[in-house]
Amino acid sequence: MGASGWSYSVAYQPDVAAALEQLRQDAYNRGAYYREEPDPLYALTEDEFRARLDPADDDSGINECLLDEWRAAQRRPKPIDPDTLFAAQPHSGTHSIIDMAKGVSAKPALFTVSPLTDEQTLEFFKTRTPAPDQVVEWMKTFDPFSIRERWQGVYVVSYLDGHPEQIHFSGFSGD
Repeated sequence: MGASGWSYSVAYQPDVAAALEQLRQDAYNRGAYYREEPDPLYALTEDEFRARLDPADDDSGINECLLDEWRAAQRRPKPIDPDTLFAAQPHSGTHSIIDMAKGVSAKPALFTVSPLTDEQTLEFFKTRTPAPDQVVEWMKTFDPFSIRERWQGVYVVSYLDGHPEQIHFSGFSGD
């Protein structure tokens, strides 16, 4: 499938981590994420699943690998919130801000959002206090891969009349 880009803007609040968590919950509540189709094989009992395996593959280890994968799928949580949804889809992710499950970090790290450096903010906006419309326009053409890897996000605080106005989140995630 490949990664998907996402971006969100919310009213400013001093606690960026709380803003991120609220966005993750909002995306979950709205169903604004990729959801894997359930594999019907995972609904089988272990005996039923074993009965479907090819005995010719017993010596090669293929059946044991398939059984290990089936068991791992059985241990995944049933999604009831953003964190359990993220845990239930470890290979594909959700292609949304929900994938930023480890919160906010000072520097780029997997499954987190981190701020632009002062140098990046000046480079992209020619000011350290960009206006909301500047950031929104930037996010439309921004290539996160230029400063972040897949499964990482960035956030920017925008300003109006010298006061923080919004927090903008953007990134690419999912497989």
